[in-house]
Amino acid sequence: MVEDRDTSRKKAPELVAFGAAVRRQRKARGYSQEAFGDTCGIDRSYMGGIERGEHNLALANILKIIKALGMQPSEFFKALDERGSDGKDGHKEALKELANLLMEEAYQHLMAKGEASLRKPEK
Repeated sequence: MVEDRDTSRKKAPELVAFGAAVRRQRKARGYSQEAFGDTCGIDRSYMGGIERGEHNLALANILKIIKALGMQPSEFFKALDERGSDGKDGHKEALKELANLLMEEAYQHLMAKGEASLRKPEK
């Protein structure tokens, strides 16, 4: 069953960018979200919220994530620079990932509603 989420709430761009950077680095190292959460000592569902930019993390959790990625903090935070060396907005990729996530959630929600309506007995 798909859980209804309030996606109308505006997310802080820096949290979205941080989450996108975590997701990119996690995927680049071949971790599933669940395995990565286990490695960090952070619950998988909470890790999903981090990657979606829904959680404002404590420094201790940020450092756990960076350590699990095998990176130095300075190396990781370079991914959060507002402007890349090409002069393009560094948040563009994070916003694209967020848009894709929202589209996928909307699709899943519509599919669940469609399946539910097929199961309803006609009057």
